[in-house]
Amino acid sequence: MLRFTLRQLEAFYWTAKLGTAHAAADHLSLTQPAVSTRIRELEGTLGLALFRRSQQRIELTAEGINALAYAERVLGAGQDLELLGRGASPLRGVLRLGADESSATVGMAETLTRLKARHPDLRIELTVDVGKVLSEKVEKRELDVALHSGGTTSAHVTRKPMGAIRFCWVAGQTSGFPAGRVQPAMLADLPIVTHKAPTTLHSLVDDWLRTGGHAFRTFHSCNSLALMLDLVRHGHAIAVLPYALLRPYVESGEVRILEADPPLPMAQCFISYTDTAQAAGVQAFIEVAQAVYADKQFFSPIESLPD
Repeated sequence: MLRFTLRQLEAFYWTAKLGTAHAAADHLSLTQPAVSTRIRELEGTLGLALFRRSQQRIELTAEGINALAYAERVLGAGQDLELLGRGASPLRGVLRLGADESSATVGMAETLTRLKARHPDLRIELTVDVGKVLSEKVEKRELDVALHSGGTTSAHVTRKPMGAIRFCWVAGQTSGFPAGRVQPAMLADLPIVTHKAPTTLHSLVDDWLRTGGHAFRTFHSCNSLALMLDLVRHGHAIAVLPYALLRPYVESGEVRILEADPPLPMAQCFISYTDTAQAAGVQAFIEVAQAVYADKQFFSPIESLPD
């Protein structure tokens, strides 16, 4: 007989994935004390300390890391069982899925791996494009669901906030920038590579330069973040790119972050979807994507966005 509950597992799982009991409480629509109580109850039932706690943060213990893998499997099986309880058959057919390049690069392969493992009969058709195009495709019902920043909304489209994306100015290590903050006047004359307008990335660069009364002087148009990063790494341009994409190259010393003054704003990312015949597939994707992108630390909390 099981002595723990799924609610206790959910509290543990989302605290581990999101990093704090506060974030887990927001995700589960609970109070923070309720989440903390459920975790303590689970620890008591299992006889294990799942987290190492300090004043600043909590970290998984070795037992907690092992328990997290079991919790993910149990919660996944519970979601599948719930579908059966609704009279739903195993997910089949085609799920038309969209993602912008940054989210696709960072976490889409892992998302599809987990989704296919859980629903092997579900066929995925993936479209990678800029947020504006993906948003339009969802509105026109050309996609069932899309993960993107920016875009417009319509009455028949649901937009679920996922988190905030941190963007940074980045340059190659041989660029010769002195330490300290960089301002628009310092970058306006340099070759800048970014998307064409109208896109979130182009607007971020253009708006930031205009805070100092400047505009693009040498502008390289590119629709590939991977190529932008490669141009930056080899010293041919500077760019604004998502930090989650840059992290491994920063850690390896291939590129350096330029501290912007004023700071670049964060961009909010959404999952957009409509009521379709693949509603169950959409929900399955959302659940898996939330877990994967929490693992990848792709998003900052929504409260990081400016008012």
